[in-house]
Amino acid sequence: MKLAELAPDILTLDPALRRISITGVTADSREVVPGSLFVALPGTRAKGTDFIPQAIEKGAAVVLADTEDELPDSLSVPVLRDNDPARRFARMLARFYGPQPKTVVAVTGTNGKTSVAAFVRQIWLAAGYEAASIGTVGVTTKAGNAYGNMTTPDAATLHRTLHDLAADGIDHVAMEASSHGLIQRRLDGVEVAAGAFTNLSRDHLDYHGSMEAYMAAKMRLFDTILTPGSGAVVNLDDVYGEAFASAARISGLDLQTVGAAGARIRILDVARDGWAQIATVDIGAGPRPVRIPLVGAFQVSNALVAAALAAADGSVSLTDALDALDGIKGAKGRLELVGYAPSDAPVFVDFAHTPAALEVALQTLRPFTAGRLIVAFGAGGDRDKGKRPQMGEVCSRLADVAIVTDDNPRTEDAATIRKEVLAGCPGGVEIGDRTTAVREGIAMLGPDDVFLIAGKGHEMGQTIGRETVHYSDHEAVLAVPGVTPADRSLWQADELVKALNGRAEGAVPPVDSISIDSRTVERGGAFFAIAGDRFDGHDFVEAALQRGAAVAVVANDRRAALPADVGPLVVVDDVLASLGRLGIRARERTAAKVIAVTGSVGKTSTKEALREALSPSGAVHASAASFNNHWGVPLTLARMPSGSRYGVFEIGMNHPGEITPLVRMVRPHVAIVTTVAPVHLEHFSSVEAIAEAKAEIFAGLEPGGTAILNRDGDFSALLAERARARGAQVVFFGEHPEAEARLLKCSLNETCTAVTADILGETVTYKLGAPGRHIAQNSLAVLAAVKIVGGDLTRAMLALQAHQQPKGRGKRHVLQVFGGTARLIDESYNANPTSMRAAIALLGSASVEGQGRRVAVLGDMLELGPEAADLHAGLAEPLRAAKVDTVFCAGPLMHNLWQELPRGMRGAYAETSKALADTLLDDVRAGDVLMVKGSLGSAMGPLVEALIGRFGSEASG
Repeated sequence: MKLAELAPDILTLDPALRRISITGVTADSREVVPGSLFVALPGTRAKGTDFIPQAIEKGAAVVLADTEDELPDSLSVPVLRDNDPARRFARMLARFYGPQPKTVVAVTGTNGKTSVAAFVRQIWLAAGYEAASIGTVGVTTKAGNAYGNMTTPDAATLHRTLHDLAADGIDHVAMEASSHGLIQRRLDGVEVAAGAFTNLSRDHLDYHGSMEAYMAAKMRLFDTILTPGSGAVVNLDDVYGEAFASAARISGLDLQTVGAAGARIRILDVARDGWAQIATVDIGAGPRPVRIPLVGAFQVSNALVAAALAAADGSVSLTDALDALDGIKGAKGRLELVGYAPSDAPVFVDFAHTPAALEVALQTLRPFTAGRLIVAFGAGGDRDKGKRPQMGEVCSRLADVAIVTDDNPRTEDAATIRKEVLAGCPGGVEIGDRTTAVREGIAMLGPDDVFLIAGKGHEMGQTIGRETVHYSDHEAVLAVPGVTPADRSLWQADELVKALNGRAEGAVPPVDSISIDSRTVERGGAFFAIAGDRFDGHDFVEAALQRGAAVAVVANDRRAALPADVGPLVVVDDVLASLGRLGIRARERTAAKVIAVTGSVGKTSTKEALREALSPSGAVHASAASFNNHWGVPLTLARMPSGSRYGVFEIGMNHPGEITPLVRMVRPHVAIVTTVAPVHLEHFSSVEAIAEAKAEIFAGLEPGGTAILNRDGDFSALLAERARARGAQVVFFGEHPEAEARLLKCSLNETCTAVTADILGETVTYKLGAPGRHIAQNSLAVLAAVKIVGGDLTRAMLALQAHQQPKGRGKRHVLQVFGGTARLIDESYNANPTSMRAAIALLGSASVEGQGRRVAVLGDMLELGPEAADLHAGLAEPLRAAKVDTVFCAGPLMHNLWQELPRGMRGAYAETSKALADTLLDDVRAGDVLMVKGSLGSAMGPLVEALIGRFGSEASG
């Protein structure tokens, strides 16, 4: 570009000078390239003229300086002079970078600029425009945010950004106009279609010197930047509003006022609507409601100013702009609800760093505070010292607890700054380290309290000396164990990608759930494409996304096989390993008390009983179904909300060494071993070897953790020894006199069990909503665990009154058969010799009616090794002892039992459960009690479904 094109009004008699080719325009000598025009602007710490030699050495072709500047002698390049070089610089940049977005609006004021710019962008997006906002939080489009560190970027960055936005198809931009940006002429080359004023209060006096100079800088938007006829939106409710309105009139602007006395938007009333507000306004057609989903009167003002500004150039109608306010989201760090403390108290982050802004923020939150209003704040170094005690006074007056901490001390002594703040806040709590202040403030919160962290808002750094270290109030809040994100999403996008150690493709949103099954993936969830034994999840990625999954997690070596445009995706090295990493991160971020349950029998029913017993004491996250293996445990962990108060995890195994890696993920405070029995003997040399494998659960216990063990079991001594070797406290349960959770009395009834027990020194009586002595035994472990993790024991016992055995594990049904009813006990999910004997005893305790019978329907018990035949045949004795009348057997192993049964007990035998179905269904009669049980692989569940399908079902207590 020729110099004459950059500055067509340049005064020079040298035509050669006007024809010089300019390759760049900059005020930073470090950015000079051959052919650049270097502008020597005065800086806060140095003069631009001092860097002219350096710029020329790097190839500057022309220098622009102030008419009053003294320059070095004998410069080798032409020098242009201007009495306002900063303004000339901005105009040159506008020409150099070329087209800007079609519509640019600007907002100025002490507070509210970021919010107004963000709201305008959202209103335009709702109207179908491609829109962006520029300001303190960076450049924001619908695609995301690029962080910035200035309210108004320097002139070169601003014009380059506008050029890039226009090139990307962005045709509407809302930007903040700071006092620094205005007085330094950064906006002077921008064609601003409309401007707005929010409010004015003390700030930046270290730079401007006085309120008059500060206001004059803000006023440049109205008296210099905007051209006659441009829209000028003014908040008349501010004390300085009329002054800005007068400036707009004098400049010939199209004045549009907002407020209680506003002519464009008149505010008639504002009412709270939960965390939202309903403003009643008049825009010339009578009163109408406007819903604003944010808290605070100042946000009503900001939103309505934004609506007027968005409509000021005719891009949208004012009616449409007001309608769009119902869907706006607050700007980052502007009285933003970031999360909920473990007590469920809300935690807000706000940019308030002036006395006036702090007063507004605290007054806004007070109506929402039933308990204490706690604030953490600080004052910046190398800035206006006069406002420090004023900030302290505001917080002392309006907050119940004021924590004084650091906020960009810069080159000043941080302790001195805090002392000056505390002069106005003599009762304040001084905590210099900001992260500690946040953590301690959250720890103070009760359920009715509110916590405000003020000063930084969106900022991502803490400036100490001349170095800025990474810091974020948002991150500090969400890093506190037990804090739940405000939007209640299970995983924020950046946290998800980071935890997975993956690479994002496309715009990854927050996710609300985690799934490994494309058939059950939830809308807004994350689908993990795990490669299984029979199916590979990568074959179902597109189906999962079509069902509404927000993102799919895929392996890098399978990415090429997927369509190029499929997504969003997170690409990882190994999907299952990444799920494990996510589970580990989930455990790290929660303050929940965690209980892990293992055992040969009763894991799932004990886990479900723990879920029920702990629920009255707080939010409980527990394993779904029997998710207890190498994928089930990390999946359950990954699904754990950070704010859970309790976590309950079932951990299973088929081989030695399987529990150790899982329990090290879970890191329980309490580990329960229900019992050790001859299960999976195909993979173990003995039952004692099974006990050793179960003892692996102690490897992951948190320091000072507790092992709860069955004292009545054959391996209680071995397990206790292994637990103590890991530093665990040992608590026994059972009927043994040495048990700390001891069964004193157990009365079995048809639909419930009455228990009297000693639970860690407290004698209690309670009822279980399901019958069974083994259920009563495991309830001892449940209540002991509740007491150890701080749950409410009384409420836990009341909750267990409604305890029902899960499907396949003792759930009861009433069947409508000819002549009356029959009862069905569904134990079809799994079986081993111990659980089989317990189920048979339970059947024996059931009463029969009329001509009814006790009927056992038994399938093979699998993975019992070389003793399998004897273990099956050995069931004949407990069947006789339980006075079971009829036995149906299915499976080759159960033929060993069939041969041991007296002929009078034999119902029917078949090689498979399917082959047994018709005979069984034809044999059911009124008054019968049937119990169906077998290992999962023996497929006894379909027999239960067949019975229910033929005779119907009513839940039975």
